[in-house]
Amino acid sequence: MKINLLLISTILLFISCANNTENKEVVIVESVIETLTLEFASKNPETTKNKEGTHVGVNEMLKLSLNDNTQMDFVGQVLTLNNLKEGALNFYIRNDSLFCNAPNSLMLMSMPPKPGIAPSMINANTEFFVNPMSLLKLESVNIMFIGIGSSNR
Repeated sequence: MKINLLLISTILLFISCANNTENKEVVIVESVIETLTLEFASKNPETTKNKEGTHVGVNEMLKLSLNDNTQMDFVGQVLTLNNLKEGALNFYIRNDSLFCNAPNSLMLMSMPPKPGIAPSMINANTEFFVNPMSLLKLESVNIMFIGIGSSNR
């Protein structure tokens, strides 16, 4: 009889401990979505009219963070990322590499320029690979592709 009473008490003790909800913590986890971002810079035409190259300070540069699946106007050019638009500088990711297609011909060069490597002339509507620290020289403006980043939203 004592053994049965002890066994029942032990079972009740385990059941009451298992059902104790007072000490249980609720953890809420928010999902974080990383968004691909391209970083660009260009001379500010308002403050650098008569300045060239190394005479332009970092504080005189305009900067742009272009998020995935968006388009933005930057120094008179429409730039897109994974969002094809006719007449724009369309950037897109394929096979973990960045490519661009421009509506007009342009010159592409690395920055700083590498000795012995001439700038590439890119024809209009031609797909081309873009490295970080590449300068895209268009008719009226130069746009520097700084690199790829990501942002949380």
